[in-house]
Amino acid sequence: MQITFINVGYGDAILIQKGAFTLLVDGGSTLPQEFEGFPDRIPARDFLAAQGISRIDLAVLSHIHEDHTCGLADIAAHFPIGAIALPCQPDALRGVQRLSPNAQAARSVPLFTKALHDAEQIVNLAENRGIPVHTLRCGDVLTPVNGLRIEVLAPPVPVANDFEAQIVQAGRQDDPTPALTQLDRTSNDTSLVLKVTDGKLCCLLPGDNCPHNWNHIDFSLLENVNVLKLPHHGQIDSIDPKIVQKMPLQAIITTASSDRRYNSANPEVYRVLHDIHPDAQLLFTDERAYPPYFSNPHGAQAVTLRMNCGLIQTEWMKMNSTEEKEKKP
Repeated sequence: MQITFINVGYGDAILIQKGAFTLLVDGGSTLPQEFEGFPDRIPARDFLAAQGISRIDLAVLSHIHEDHTCGLADIAAHFPIGAIALPCQPDALRGVQRLSPNAQAARSVPLFTKALHDAEQIVNLAENRGIPVHTLRCGDVLTPVNGLRIEVLAPPVPVANDFEAQIVQAGRQDDPTPALTQLDRTSNDTSLVLKVTDGKLCCLLPGDNCPHNWNHIDFSLLENVNVLKLPHHGQIDSIDPKIVQKMPLQAIITTASSDRRYNSANPEVYRVLHDIHPDAQLLFTDERAYPPYFSNPHGAQAVTLRMNCGLIQTEWMKMNSTEEKEKKP
């Protein structure tokens, strides 16, 4: 298994490959301003095309926010997909296209609404193409190919159910702005937390679901996690030292934009991580330098992680005029 974190700026787009099997978790943003003027960033759809990937066997949406959902909808419209997995029931998304916030809504609310619309588009596209759509719930285990195991650790089922009910309720309001605002505010808490394991390589992909929501998790399940994708783009709430200590981490990756908006890639987070795991690689998809922990002066469009002789190997991928690859132990 190899795991590739695509540099989509602020957002997640994670490609997992095992043999011929391809799994995509989220698709990043489709906002032009996320990419224009940032040569290291690349829309997930363009990256997949550049890599010659012609099919996604399983596409998973961690949660409904623009920087995770909208790029996945774009990919779904242009690539054959074998199956789609969502964090909510497809029926909860039907009819959300008619929802629109008023002009006084906070800036993030129209972006959330766009993501909600795109989530429904994914469901409609799947229905039109006959693509199976599955709803993932806490406790589910997927084994799509031999040796690859995907465990859903969060959110708790009542949290997911409540979020779905709020979506349905928003559709019944004359002015759905308050409901959309609340959904935007709580969507991170409904993000799927996925533990992906293949042999000795074990990666935790928590989307934007932060540890203060993980009290229900049996933390013994984390004792073989050696790769952590920081939730919430490395904001201050992205770690709990007591939980991080339980993981034998070799690599910790942050999918934040280099402008570190919303106080992402927070310095205190890396100070704590380095104190607990001084030998772990601290990796950043969109940074060229994060002193004193990280340096990649040429930048990259993606980084791939794989296990080699018990150690995590990183491969930086740069695709400008010609594709360049740089491997580091």
